Amino acid sequence: MFVSYKELLWMLRQVYGQRVNREKLIRKFTNHGISSLLPYFDGIELIFYKSSDKLGVVKNVLSSLEVRINHEINFPHDSIMDISFRDFEKNLFPILIQSIKLEKFSTLEKGARVSVRLDSGASYAQPGSEGFITEKFHDVSKVRFYSSAGRYGIDIFSTEVPDEELQLLKVDNLLDRHHDLSGIAQYFFNDSMLRAMRSSIDSSVYSFAANLAINFLVDEGFIKIEGDEFISEPNRIFSVLAPKLDETYRDASLFSSHSLSSPPSERKPHVLRLELTTGCDYNRCTFCSEYTDFEPVTKSFDEFRQHVDSVVGSIGSEKSKIQRVFIGSGNSLGVDSELLLEALDYVRGIFNPRRISLYGRTASILEKSVDELKRLKDAGFSLIYWGLESGSDEVLSYICKDCTRKEMIEASKMLVEAGIETSAMLMPGVGGLRLSEEHVTGTLELLHNIDLKYLTLLSINPCENSLYARNINSERDNRPLTPDEVNTQVYRLLEGLSPSGLQIAMFTEEVDQASSNTMRFNYQFTEANKELFLRDFWK
Repeated sequence: MFVSYKELLWMLRQVYGQRVNREKLIRKFTNHGISSLLPYFDGIELIFYKSSDKLGVVKNVLSSLEVRINHEINFPHDSIMDISFRDFEKNLFPILIQSIKLEKFSTLEKGARVSVRLDSGASYAQPGSEGFITEKFHDVSKVRFYSSAGRYGIDIFSTEVPDEELQLLKVDNLLDRHHDLSGIAQYFFNDSMLRAMRSSIDSSVYSFAANLAINFLVDEGFIKIEGDEFISEPNRIFSVLAPKLDETYRDASLFSSHSLSSPPSERKPHVLRLELTTGCDYNRCTFCSEYTDFEPVTKSFDEFRQHVDSVVGSIGSEKSKIQRVFIGSGNSLGVDSELLLEALDYVRGIFNPRRISLYGRTASILEKSVDELKRLKDAGFSLIYWGLESGSDEVLSYICKDCTRKEMIEASKMLVEAGIETSAMLMPGVGGLRLSEEHVTGTLELLHNIDLKYLTLLSINPCENSLYARNINSERDNRPLTPDEVNTQVYRLLEGLSPSGLQIAMFTEEVDQASSNTMRFNYQFTEANKELFLRDFWK
């Protein structure tokens, strides 16, 4: 099954990082009109017989097919007056197949079938567009396109394209899509028929393409089915949306790990993750094994600049798509302020991002002065990801966090004064049954005394060999909470929380190695919707 590159990207953007209701997704795909899948519709013959201008349709199909094979089709005019759909198809197939067989080009020359490279940054032709070279100049080809982005009403056009933006589209490439020569001919014929009858295409055709598109996404592993919902597979999708970026993250000479521990909202094709530090300079939280195998190392500015330059060279044209930057790893805020300022200035000069974010610990915030934080904000640092885990001092001590609730409140005041926004993480269930009450009470006390923009709940789910798991499993008076008990604890937190406009979320997809949720929501927690939110919670 063939889905055009442009339309595949569009579909993947609709599902990336989401859970989507089946009917809602079908409706969205239907309204969009996925044109590269329309030729698989099996009711084209019926549409033809309903046409009031069959002769005009036949003539337009012949003209369209001539562009698709780059050859004139000698079809006797007297034979098309009352030709049937099946006879028309039967007579054209041998012509199409023979013409495709004769395509033997091995270089970019006149007559060669070509496509615009998928990594092309050209603005005059969409990546994946296909056509034939009609004129050849030095390092430039004039291409007449027969396939381009857009709905069925789009006009075929010719334009000059630098050879570096083109690649040969061989018969073998077409065979990979359509299995055999008859399959290629069938697709070209159906596509041309529908384009010639585009005013007669109704919603049933677009609905067919929408359902076919969803089957394709499932079969290719881009989404999985869970009840009436589709859940995206982020890693599979990311490699298509940002192939150069994905390849770059896998380069062990550039990054310490492919995943480069980062929040889900920063694992996007338009976000660049850079590495100023490796591992975590603290690395003693009992529930975390994310950085066990990484020695904590901080790059010098020259090393960081070389890292950034190498990444830019590796991602090529995808650099233009970068809108945000995340600087990892576990505690980038902990580095010397002057080094961090240099790094921020360099990143901003290269990418001019809308936002630069990083992880930071409570101790690292407190180690900075408000003036230092303001300078970092002025240099582009606008959002900190901050692991609070709990507001209970007893729970914080239990998991070996090197801070107290009072210190977190003080750190929050500093961030507010500096104008840096905060996205914080809390861990429902942390501390187990024995410390459950303290966790709820202390966390509510903390949340009512700090200023956050985003709050993500990450129910604790540590590795079996983590110190946290070993400790809690050895305690006779304690045990992990069950999923229902975790949900009850979350409900109590929400019930006791005063509405402040905070964006609060809980996701069912695993977002890091130490957490896993059984419930999903994403709400702006306001006075107006708190009651509705709580009423819907158990549903």
